[in-house]
Amino acid sequence: MEQKNTPTVLELIHAAALCPTGWNSVLQRLAALTGCVAGGLTVERPETRQGVPLTYFGFDPDHVARVFDHYLPLNPLFRIEPRMQRGFVVANGDVVASDVFRRSEFFNGWARPQGLCSPITVVIHRKKSVYVPLTLVRPDGAGEATDEGRALLSRLAPQLVHAMDVTVRLQEAGGSRRDLGTMLEALPCGAVLMDQDQRVLFANGTAERLLDRSAEGMFTCVSGRIVVRDAVADRQFQTAVSVALGVGTRAQISHLSIQRSPGEGRLKIRVVPVPRSADVWSVLGEEASSRARCLVLIGTPDVARLAQHYGLTPGETRVASAIADGQGLTAAARTLGVARSTAQSHLDKIFQKTGTNRQAELVGLMQTGFGS
Repeated sequence: MEQKNTPTVLELIHAAALCPTGWNSVLQRLAALTGCVAGGLTVERPETRQGVPLTYFGFDPDHVARVFDHYLPLNPLFRIEPRMQRGFVVANGDVVASDVFRRSEFFNGWARPQGLCSPITVVIHRKKSVYVPLTLVRPDGAGEATDEGRALLSRLAPQLVHAMDVTVRLQEAGGSRRDLGTMLEALPCGAVLMDQDQRVLFANGTAERLLDRSAEGMFTCVSGRIVVRDAVADRQFQTAVSVALGVGTRAQISHLSIQRSPGEGRLKIRVVPVPRSADVWSVLGEEASSRARCLVLIGTPDVARLAQHYGLTPGETRVASAIADGQGLTAAARTLGVARSTAQSHLDKIFQKTGTNRQAELVGLMQTGFGS
């Protein structure tokens, strides 16, 4: 059970998408939730039996440095390489019987010296024959991965896959000498980076149009800070930014919804902390890298994209659309002319398919093009 005063695993996953250093925190949280004591992300190329660790914890660094290249080719998962597609969850016992595994060179040379056994893996990225498995490992003697652990990874797989997709795209952008602005411009929403004093460091084109002083819109920019023209909405927004910046409390993600003109639906806003260690932001330049503390995403939910990517039924899509419009479940059921229990059943299936468990997370998924 996650504690209320710590980030949820979904918050850690969202943060890791934008900040690669956050993946180690994701590994540690997932390990704690699944009874594991070690975990790692690797890039693996089965056709050459080669790979490289991206980040890990719970493994002996000296052991990894000395023998990783030797034992990786013996990994039983290479036997099922065609099945190692994005979102695939597999436990070691699915591939090789426990008694056989314990007699293998891989176990006796790699896992046993570290007091480890019984890994469970979810593939979170794949491009042609190269894939990235996220692996969690139980202590030797603890038995195979539990059904609860497998179910948790299956539920989170869509979020993990998208987060790694974002990480990869950001790294490719930096590697090709394009700045992060190019990536933020491609988002299907407004994106604004702010510093600790809530001043705007960067805004993509969509955000600039929203903040245009000459436009009689919902927002304006005063002394470098975003202000919502509606006083009540502005108080909500400033509170969300303060929470993301950790002013007086732990920094965390906030979600809010602002009504636009009648008939235009609502704007959804997600305010995300940017950790001080977020070296991925260095592609914006040294100054922005040292000052970026908060990312604000503003947009309208893309229900059609969500429905297409996650295979929502027409009924589920209608419920998702009602939720995106800011309706609660009871109001959504009334609007759609169905029983509340039917709407709840649809929402439960949407949560299961998308790997979310709250309406705010679902709206955030639609807003920022998750799964694209």
